[in-house]
Amino acid sequence: MTSRTRTRTRLLAGAAATAALVCTAGPAWAALPAPEAEAYVVSADAVAGMVAVAPTPASAYPSGGTNTLAGIHVGPFASNALLTATTSGDPQAGTSGASATIDSLGVDLSVATVSLTGVNSTCAATPTDATGSGVIAGGSVKLPLLPAINLQAGAGPNTGIDIPGVGTILLNEQATDANGKLSVNAVRISLLPILSAADLVIGHAECGGAAPAEAVPMINPQVAAVGGAAALATAAGVFLLRRRSTTA
Repeated sequence: MTSRTRTRTRLLAGAAATAALVCTAGPAWAALPAPEAEAYVVSADAVAGMVAVAPTPASAYPSGGTNTLAGIHVGPFASNALLTATTSGDPQAGTSGASATIDSLGVDLSVATVSLTGVNSTCAATPTDATGSGVIAGGSVKLPLLPAINLQAGAGPNTGIDIPGVGTILLNEQATDANGKLSVNAVRISLLPILSAADLVIGHAECGGAAPAEAVPMINPQVAAVGGAAALATAAGVFLLRRRSTTA
């Protein structure tokens, strides 16, 4: 192998290694075609003869915004506090966000009651990641003839509590789907089949990012190219006219 051949081989190998490094270091975009977000404060299946409650109040991006409700007394939920759900997003940056809050809420499960304060769920997504949390400032579960069960404030992700004869409570529930979208529930109550196996959610926020949208050019490239050619042709014509008038 000649010296020139060896040098060429080394250059090609170095270029291949650099390309592999660039590919490895490149951003892993989320699978969503565009940023998405959703938020609501409460929802419930029918519980012990009570009516089901659709996600209330709810917000979704796009189009996003803030929706509020001044108190709720529907199904198992009772509160005079303000319920707030907010979503937002930025296609150019590929980001989205969501939040759901309520200061205090009572939940009547017929065989038990749940009291919650300071419910707050948040979610923030970028093109490469999504983070969030669902917390409560405090809470308790009361059953007949049994001591109250205190619910942990600021619990870690997916903290579970058993309610004897009733079901389970999951605090700060978090899950990410195949598209990289994160779902957060501050409180999720799952009842036993004897209580219709109902599912109740308090404080829901979910979000997912996407690759940043390409900026739309102010001028169509083809139009710009034609305009540039026309400008050059005009300039050339003026130059020729001036040259002829000078030499005449």
